[in-house]
Amino acid sequence: MRGLSLSFLSLLSVAAAAPSSSDKKLFNSALTKIQNLRGAFEGSIRTSWEQGTASQAILEWDYPEYTVFGSSPFKSSGRLPVSALNYAISAIVRQSDDGRLSQLINDGLDGASLDGASSAPTVVLGMITHAARKEYYATAAEKQLNLILTNVPRTSTGAISHRMDTKQYWADAVYMGFPFLAYYGVVTNNQSLVQEAYDQCRLYRDALLRDGPHGPAWGHLYSDDAKAWYDGGIWLTGNAWAAKGIIQVAATIAKSPYAEEMSSQLTDLKFWVQEILDGVFPALNSAGLLPDYVQGGVDFGDGAASAALASIAYRAATAWPEQFGANYTKTADTIRKAIFDGIDELGLINPYVDPLHWDAVGVLSTEGQSFGLMLFAAWRDYLGIRL
Repeated sequence: MRGLSLSFLSLLSVAAAAPSSSDKKLFNSALTKIQNLRGAFEGSIRTSWEQGTASQAILEWDYPEYTVFGSSPFKSSGRLPVSALNYAISAIVRQSDDGRLSQLINDGLDGASLDGASSAPTVVLGMITHAARKEYYATAAEKQLNLILTNVPRTSTGAISHRMDTKQYWADAVYMGFPFLAYYGVVTNNQSLVQEAYDQCRLYRDALLRDGPHGPAWGHLYSDDAKAWYDGGIWLTGNAWAAKGIIQVAATIAKSPYAEEMSSQLTDLKFWVQEILDGVFPALNSAGLLPDYVQGGVDFGDGAASAALASIAYRAATAWPEQFGANYTKTADTIRKAIFDGIDELGLINPYVDPLHWDAVGVLSTEGQSFGLMLFAAWRDYLGIRL
């Protein structure tokens, strides 16, 4: 599906406005609070998907050149990304025998097939930046890849299931697994893996896209075995996971040697990001946050997914300002201000959804804290600030 979205957010795009001096001053004045936000997730116990999300946030904040939005995503710039690689090493030492990174926590019985792969891009980064342990990273990455391609069930359409023992689509999977496939494909000169990443995004969109109150958006969980929705609500965090995964695949292709050959795929991916933003941004509440469920569930403001989606708007506006103009960044600005004002003395974002209970407000969300750091990193890069 290609073309322009018809929602109010898809008016003719205008280039992102030049950063103002007041924005730069505001950013500098916010650094202490942002560091407290970071400390809150660094001090938390992290499950497999939280480890991967935190590693991406650290990478975006500390080493922006190595992200797929940066200047050196596929080769060493000469700077060792120490803090990010520490997360990669932790993921590897907890890799299960079947290949899932960060899996061996507590009883290691998590049934998710793709959550561990959220740490894999940082592991691949170790392959290209840390020569002393290159084979260590490479072995772990290959083990994770082989699991995904050969051992994880596939749905009737060929989509990689998000569960090890059943065939299910979870919106979360688009972030957990498919940026790794694209990134690994570019680093190892394997275009078929990059195409696979695109195909998986497409198959998941085909399965989960629903009509929402503001336009199409993604449902959360669908069982291919039962041919039934397990959670058909438009859960904000699910849409954030999907959009974040898609934009990372898009940015990977755009920076890769395959960009021209895969221009059609890139056009699709950018539109799919835009489609999600258009489907959820109009639900912004008076407090400057988006609701936990845009449709089909509770509607308290969720700072976690709101932060993630605002970060995606900044990233998209930075990379493709002709398509993602001021309509997107103005909403992102509103969300950013609300997130910043809600950070408490411990660095915790308030309010946000409990990551294990999708209809309840939580106290600590490692993914939510990571989304917050991604937001401020994306805002910084949008402003063109270099630390």
